[in-house]
Amino acid sequence: MQGPWEFSETPLFYEAFCEKHDRYRSANSVLIRKGRLSASVSRVLDVGAGTGRTAEAALGRLGPEARVVCVEPSAAMRRAGKSRLIDSRIRWRTALPVRPASFDRILCGAAIWQMSPLAETLRRFAGLLREGGALCFNIPGLYLQEADAPGGGDDPHLLALPARVFRGRADGAISAYEPLTARLVEDALRAVGLRATAWSHRIRLKQEAYAAWLKIPVLTEHCWSGLSPQERARRIDGALGRVDRASWRWETWKGWTAWKLG
Repeated sequence: MQGPWEFSETPLFYEAFCEKHDRYRSANSVLIRKGRLSASVSRVLDVGAGTGRTAEAALGRLGPEARVVCVEPSAAMRRAGKSRLIDSRIRWRTALPVRPASFDRILCGAAIWQMSPLAETLRRFAGLLREGGALCFNIPGLYLQEADAPGGGDDPHLLALPARVFRGRADGAISAYEPLTARLVEDALRAVGLRATAWSHRIRLKQEAYAAWLKIPVLTEHCWSGLSPQERARRIDGALGRVDRASWRWETWKGWTAWKLG
Protein backbone atom coordinates (compact mmCIF):
# COMPACT_ATOMS: atom_id res chain seq x y z
CA MET A 1 0.00 0.00 0.00
CA GLN A 2 1.23 3.48 -0.89
CA GLY A 3 2.18 5.47 2.20
CA PRO A 4 1.20 9.13 2.65
CA TRP A 5 4.73 10.36 1.93
CA GLU A 6 4.27 8.95 -1.57
CA PHE A 7 0.95 10.65 -2.29
CA SER A 8 1.39 13.03 -5.21
CA GLU A 9 -0.48 15.62 -3.15
CA THR A 10 1.97 15.50 -0.22
CA PRO A 11 4.67 17.71 -1.78
CA LEU A 12 1.97 19.99 -3.17
CA PHE A 13 0.45 20.68 0.25
CA TYR A 14 3.91 20.85 1.82
CA GLU A 15 5.11 23.42 -0.69
CA ALA A 16 1.87 25.41 -0.43
CA PHE A 17 2.50 25.63 3.31
CA CYS A 18 6.16 26.65 2.87
CA GLU A 19 5.35 29.30 0.28
CA LYS A 20 2.81 31.06 2.51
CA HIS A 21 4.07 30.47 6.04
CA ASP A 22 7.53 30.92 7.56
CA ARG A 23 7.66 28.03 10.07
CA TYR A 24 10.24 25.94 8.20
CA ARG A 25 11.95 28.94 6.61
CA SER A 26 12.63 30.39 10.06
CA ALA A 27 13.74 27.02 11.46
CA ASN A 28 16.11 26.44 8.53
CA SER A 29 17.62 29.90 8.83
CA VAL A 30 18.58 29.27 12.45
CA LEU A 31 19.75 25.72 11.66
CA ILE A 32 22.14 26.92 8.95
CA ARG A 33 23.51 29.68 11.16
CA LYS A 34 24.09 27.30 14.07
CA GLY A 35 25.74 24.81 11.71
CA ARG A 36 28.41 27.42 10.88
CA LEU A 37 28.27 26.81 7.17
CA SER A 38 30.76 28.81 5.11
CA ALA A 39 32.69 28.76 1.85
CA SER A 40 35.27 26.50 3.53
CA VAL A 41 32.70 23.73 4.00
CA SER A 42 32.95 21.49 0.96
CA ARG A 43 30.72 18.45 1.59
CA VAL A 44 27.28 18.61 3.21
CA LEU A 45 24.77 15.82 3.82
CA ASP A 46 21.12 16.86 4.18
CA VAL A 47 19.09 14.00 5.69
CA GLY A 48 15.32 13.95 5.37
CA ALA A 49 15.76 16.56 2.67
CA GLY A 50 12.10 16.70 1.65
CA THR A 51 11.69 19.16 -1.21
CA GLY A 52 15.10 20.71 -0.59
CA ARG A 53 14.18 23.59 1.71
CA THR A 54 17.08 23.01 4.14
CA ALA A 55 19.56 22.50 1.30
CA GLU A 56 18.30 25.67 -0.36
CA ALA A 57 18.99 27.63 2.83
CA ALA A 58 22.49 26.14 2.97
CA LEU A 59 23.52 26.93 -0.60
CA GLY A 60 23.82 30.66 -0.02
CA ARG A 61 26.61 30.12 2.50
CA LEU A 62 28.58 27.55 0.49
CA GLY A 63 31.21 28.06 -2.17
CA PRO A 64 30.82 27.21 -5.87
CA GLU A 65 32.74 23.93 -5.51
CA ALA A 66 30.76 22.62 -2.56
CA ARG A 67 28.58 19.53 -2.85
CA VAL A 68 25.31 18.90 -1.02
CA VAL A 69 23.97 15.35 -0.93
CA CYS A 70 20.21 15.35 -0.26
CA VAL A 71 18.88 12.09 1.16
CA GLU A 72 15.11 11.73 0.78
CA PRO A 73 13.44 8.28 0.73
CA SER A 74 10.08 9.55 -0.57
CA ALA A 75 10.04 9.51 -4.36
CA ALA A 76 7.25 12.10 -4.42
CA MET A 77 9.14 14.56 -2.23
CA ARG A 78 12.41 13.85 -4.06
CA ARG A 79 10.85 14.55 -7.46
CA ALA A 80 9.48 17.85 -6.18
CA GLY A 81 12.89 18.76 -4.76
CA LYS A 82 14.69 17.99 -8.01
CA SER A 83 12.17 20.08 -9.90
CA ARG A 84 12.22 23.16 -7.69
CA LEU A 85 15.89 23.24 -6.59
CA ILE A 86 18.11 23.48 -9.67
CA ASP A 87 21.75 23.81 -8.65
CA SER A 88 24.80 21.92 -9.92
CA ARG A 89 26.05 21.51 -6.34
CA ILE A 90 23.08 19.29 -5.38
CA ARG A 91 22.94 15.49 -5.63
CA TRP A 92 19.92 13.40 -4.58
CA ARG A 93 19.88 9.94 -2.99
CA THR A 94 17.23 7.62 -1.58
CA ALA A 95 19.34 6.37 1.36
CA LEU A 96 22.37 7.30 3.43
CA PRO A 97 25.74 6.83 1.75
CA VAL A 98 28.01 4.14 3.17
CA ARG A 99 31.42 5.75 2.70
CA PRO A 100 32.66 6.68 6.21
CA ALA A 101 34.07 10.03 7.35
CA SER A 102 33.00 11.85 4.19
CA PHE A 103 31.14 15.01 5.28
CA ASP A 104 32.02 18.34 6.88
CA ARG A 105 28.41 18.90 7.95
CA ILE A 106 25.32 16.76 8.35
CA LEU A 107 22.06 18.71 8.47
CA CYS A 108 18.66 17.40 9.48
CA GLY A 109 15.84 19.92 9.49
CA ALA A 110 12.70 18.94 11.40
CA ALA A 111 13.08 15.23 10.61
CA ILE A 112 15.38 13.41 13.02
CA TRP A 113 12.51 12.59 15.40
CA GLN A 114 11.14 10.28 12.69
CA MET A 115 14.40 8.29 12.42
CA SER A 116 13.96 5.65 15.09
CA PRO A 117 15.85 4.34 16.94
CA LEU A 118 17.70 7.59 17.57
CA ALA A 119 20.79 5.91 19.02
CA GLU A 120 21.39 3.94 15.80
CA THR A 121 20.70 6.99 13.63
CA LEU A 122 23.24 9.08 15.53
CA ARG A 123 25.81 6.28 15.36
CA ARG A 124 25.50 6.21 11.57
CA PHE A 125 25.72 10.00 11.34
CA ALA A 126 28.85 10.08 13.51
CA GLY A 127 30.49 7.56 11.19
CA LEU A 128 29.80 9.76 8.16
CA LEU A 129 31.36 12.89 9.68
CA ARG A 130 34.94 13.90 9.08
CA GLU A 131 37.01 14.84 12.12
CA GLY A 132 36.22 18.47 12.87
CA GLY A 133 32.82 18.17 11.21
CA ALA A 134 29.44 18.70 12.83
CA LEU A 135 25.93 17.33 12.89
CA CYS A 136 23.28 20.04 13.20
CA PHE A 137 19.59 19.26 13.68
CA ASN A 138 16.41 20.65 15.21
CA ILE A 139 13.18 19.35 16.73
CA PRO A 140 9.99 21.19 17.75
CA GLY A 141 9.83 21.33 21.53
CA LEU A 142 6.45 19.57 21.65
CA TYR A 143 8.09 16.50 20.10
CA LEU A 144 10.46 16.51 23.08
CA GLN A 145 7.47 16.53 25.46
CA GLU A 146 8.00 20.21 26.32
CA ALA A 147 4.91 22.42 26.45
CA ASP A 148 4.83 25.66 24.49
CA ALA A 149 3.89 28.99 26.05
CA PRO A 150 0.42 30.36 25.31
CA GLY A 151 0.07 33.09 22.74
CA GLY A 152 -2.99 35.21 22.07
CA GLY A 153 -6.60 35.19 20.96
CA ASP A 154 -9.48 33.04 22.15
CA ASP A 155 -7.43 29.87 21.60
CA PRO A 156 -3.90 30.77 22.83
CA HIS A 157 -2.72 27.14 22.87
CA LEU A 158 -4.19 26.31 19.43
CA LEU A 159 -6.09 23.35 20.85
CA ALA A 160 -9.51 23.93 19.28
CA LEU A 161 -8.51 23.06 15.71
CA PRO A 162 -6.82 19.68 16.41
CA ALA A 163 -9.67 18.81 18.79
CA ARG A 164 -12.07 19.15 15.86
CA VAL A 165 -9.77 17.46 13.34
CA PHE A 166 -8.65 14.51 15.46
CA ARG A 167 -11.84 14.26 17.55
CA GLY A 168 -10.06 13.40 20.78
CA ARG A 169 -7.54 10.95 19.30
CA ALA A 170 -3.84 11.25 20.06
CA ASP A 171 -1.81 12.92 17.34
CA GLY A 172 -0.59 9.80 15.55
CA ALA A 173 1.93 11.80 13.53
CA ILE A 174 3.94 12.12 16.77
CA SER A 175 2.87 9.15 18.90
CA ALA A 176 3.90 6.58 16.29
CA TYR A 177 7.59 7.41 16.85
CA GLU A 178 10.12 6.88 19.63
CA PRO A 179 9.36 9.15 22.63
CA LEU A 180 12.16 11.69 23.00
CA THR A 181 13.31 14.25 25.53
CA ALA A 182 16.18 16.72 25.36
CA ARG A 183 18.09 14.66 27.90
CA LEU A 184 17.70 11.48 25.85
CA VAL A 185 18.98 13.32 22.77
CA GLU A 186 22.03 14.67 24.61
CA ASP A 187 22.83 11.29 26.18
CA ALA A 188 22.66 9.66 22.74
CA LEU A 189 25.00 12.29 21.26
CA ARG A 190 27.56 11.72 24.02
CA ALA A 191 27.31 7.97 23.55
CA VAL A 192 28.52 8.24 19.93
CA GLY A 193 31.36 10.60 20.83
CA LEU A 194 29.89 13.90 19.59
CA ARG A 195 30.39 17.06 21.62
CA ALA A 196 27.11 18.94 21.45
CA THR A 197 25.94 22.47 22.13
CA ALA A 198 22.19 22.96 22.57
CA TRP A 199 20.31 26.00 21.32
CA SER A 200 16.73 27.10 20.84
CA HIS A 201 14.52 29.69 19.20
CA ARG A 202 10.81 30.33 19.03
CA ILE A 203 8.28 31.59 16.53
CA ARG A 204 4.63 32.60 16.53
CA LEU A 205 2.53 29.78 15.11
CA LYS A 206 -0.72 31.25 13.84
CA GLN A 207 -4.03 29.41 13.58
CA GLU A 208 -4.16 29.66 9.78
CA ALA A 209 -0.59 28.38 9.46
CA TYR A 210 -1.45 25.48 11.75
CA ALA A 211 -4.42 24.60 9.55
CA ALA A 212 -2.30 24.76 6.39
CA TRP A 213 0.30 22.51 8.01
CA LEU A 214 -2.34 19.94 9.00
CA LYS A 215 -3.33 19.65 5.34
CA ILE A 216 -0.07 17.82 4.61
CA PRO A 217 -1.55 14.29 4.26
CA VAL A 218 1.01 12.57 6.50
CA LEU A 219 -0.39 14.42 9.50
CA THR A 220 -3.94 13.09 9.19
CA GLU A 221 -3.31 9.60 7.79
CA HIS A 222 -3.89 7.92 11.15
CA CYS A 223 -7.45 9.24 11.46
CA TRP A 224 -8.55 9.94 7.87
CA SER A 225 -6.82 7.22 5.83
CA GLY A 226 -10.01 6.56 3.86
CA LEU A 227 -10.31 10.16 2.65
CA SER A 228 -8.50 11.82 -0.23
CA PRO A 229 -6.05 14.62 0.63
CA GLN A 230 -8.42 17.08 -1.02
CA GLU A 231 -11.33 15.99 1.20
CA ARG A 232 -9.12 16.19 4.27
CA ALA A 233 -8.17 19.76 3.31
CA ARG A 234 -11.84 20.63 2.85
CA ARG A 235 -12.67 19.33 6.34
CA ILE A 236 -9.75 21.19 7.89
CA ASP A 237 -10.99 24.40 6.27
CA GLY A 238 -14.41 23.67 7.74
CA ALA A 239 -12.91 23.23 11.20
CA LEU A 240 -10.89 26.42 10.77
CA GLY A 241 -14.11 28.29 10.12
CA ARG A 242 -15.37 27.30 13.59
CA VAL A 243 -12.37 28.45 15.64
CA ASP A 244 -10.74 31.81 16.28
CA ARG A 245 -8.58 32.41 13.18
CA ALA A 246 -6.71 35.25 14.90
CA SER A 247 -5.35 32.99 17.65
CA TRP A 248 -1.68 32.03 17.85
CA ARG A 249 0.76 30.35 20.22
CA TRP A 250 4.49 30.34 20.73
CA GLU A 251 6.36 27.41 19.24
CA THR A 252 9.81 26.63 20.63
CA TRP A 253 12.34 24.70 18.56
CA LYS A 254 15.29 22.92 20.18
CA GLY A 255 18.47 22.21 18.27
CA TRP A 256 21.96 20.78 18.67
CA THR A 257 25.27 21.37 16.95
CA ALA A 258 27.37 18.28 17.66
CA TRP A 259 31.06 18.24 16.72
CA LYS A 260 33.27 15.26 15.94
CA LEU A 261 36.54 16.14 17.60
CA GLY A 262 39.76 14.22 17.75
